[in-house]
Amino acid sequence: MKGAIQIVGVVWLAAAPGWASDQNKPPKNPPASKPAPPRPAPRVQPNPGGGAPKPARIARPGTPMDALRSMTPEQRERVLEKFPPTQQAKMREQLAKFDSLPEAQKQRQLQFYDEFWKLAPDKQSMVRTQIKAFEQLPDDRKLAVKNAYARLSRETPEGRADILNRPNFRNRFSPEELQILTVLPQYYPIPPR
Repeated sequence: MKGAIQIVGVVWLAAAPGWASDQNKPPKNPPASKPAPPRPAPRVQPNPGGGAPKPARIARPGTPMDALRSMTPEQRERVLEKFPPTQQAKMREQLAKFDSLPEAQKQRQLQFYDEFWKLAPDKQSMVRTQIKAFEQLPDDRKLAVKNAYARLSRETPEGRADILNRPNFRNRFSPEELQILTVLPQYYPIPPR
């Protein structure tokens, strides 16, 4: 964030002399075409602890948490005992959050992970590859891609294809980001809340 502010400051300082000299010139004719409408600001994930917002994340399939979510408390304890104490604490915290969800939301999440395991191995590999690609994106791009991913996840296959083929949608994302947005909503859609 600090680096971005410094870059903006340097660009502003470089442009200031040219801008000041343009103030004495008569205004130019307006462009013939309409300028593109401003993009809405991306939604920022709130950070209850304050400070900088948390970067967008996508749940990774195939973690021990997948199995633990569907276990009884006794089964969970037997499995958790095998992990180092710090990892146990993190996993217990995640399980407590999951357990506090309404029953319908818990069932949707369990079904979400089950659907992943029903995929063919090559499709599971594609999903994992695209999640890794997502994790390599800068934080501001993660947020834009995650918002588009959520939107595309709610669409029918035809609706998804329509959105992905729109030039104004495609122009907002790099080829790598479009690959993420093609694979993940199809094979690993975000479950509805």
